[in-house]
Formats: sequence, C-alpha cells, structure tokens
Amino acid sequence: MCGRLAVRVCPDCLKSLSGLFFRFCVECGRDAPCATHPDGLVCRSVSTYRGVNRDLVHAMKYAGGRSIATMMGELMAKTLPRPDVDFLVPVPLHNISAREYNQAALIAGGASRVWKIPVENSLRWASGSRNQALKSGRDARELPDDAMESSDKIRGKCVLLVDDVCTTGNTLLAAKKALLRARAEIAGAMVWSRRV
Repeated sequence: MCGRLAVRVCPDCLKSLSGLFFRFCVECGRDAPCATHPDGLVCRSVSTYRGVNRDLVHAMKYAGGRSIATMMGELMAKTLPRPDVDFLVPVPLHNISAREYNQAALIAGGASRVWKIPVENSLRWASGSRNQALKSGRDARELPDDAMESSDKIRGKCVLLVDDVCTTGNTLLAAKKALLRARAEIAGAMVWSRRV
C-alpha cells in the first residue's frame, strides 16, 4: 500500500485517504439529517469504499492488517467530533468468520485511545444468521429483526456503533435493533468507509 519500506500504510498516507466526510442516514443512504427518517440512525464516514481505500480495507480484513484498523480508529477520533457517549460498541465478527480478530473492535480500540471512551463488546450475532459477505442480491439487503443480540451491560447507556464499512447499512441496522431491545440509547454510528 505505502511506498515506505516494510509499511503497509503510513499515517500520512492513511490521512490522505480520509479526506471526504459524510453524515448520512443509514435507513435510506441520504444525507443526514433526513426528513424521511428523522429518528433514523445517523452514521459518519471519513472515506469512500473504492479504489485504494477498498484495497486498504481488504488488507485490513483479510491480510492480517490489525495495525491498519487501529490507525483508522485513531485517525477517525482525531477527525470526527468526540461523541458524548458512555461506550463505543463495535459490530461483532460473524460467528462463522475464520478471521482471528474483529476489525471493528480494533477500530473502536483506536478511537477509544484518543477519545478516552471505553469499548463495550456487547453485541453478538444470533445463532443461525448468515454472514452478510456471503450473500448477494435481495438476500444481502435483508436481515431478520433478531439477527443480532446484545448483553444487558449497555442498558440505560448511550452508545456509538463502530464498523469498518457501510455498504447496504443492514448490519448497522441489525445492531441498532439489538441495542434498542437491550434498552440502550444510540447516539449514531461511525465507519471508516461508505459505499457510494
């Protein structure tokens, strides 16, 4: 990725990939605030999911790029306004994933270091739910209302959802439903990249 010797991506290159800032409604993809979904989940993103950024996300997820994820979280926290929340809640790694680490949790950890907001891994995929990356067409756009579950640790707490990429928005919406069932207040979400 990066031209520096033995470095996948340096902080300067990463910063150059995050020059676009989006605030959008996860329910419909339009700019936020959204008149159609005034109570919809609002997400902030610092880049688009294409070109070099897409390659970088793939390296982070599928080529052992743990350090990239942490750097992404730190940069996001230095770029985006600090939320007034109790916890950062990463989207969980799917049950059937072979990956040894959850990139969303690493991104949340990087942001946590800068913002001094603790990470709470309260979400998990419900048994029987399929990985979104393995779906296509209509299946990729639909998740059952109970696709995710949340522990009671976040009951009555205000949280910010964290993930790496927002494509259809369905994973973030499934997380939102689980957190609401657990009686959490959701301030919004943040992702590194948004598919546009």
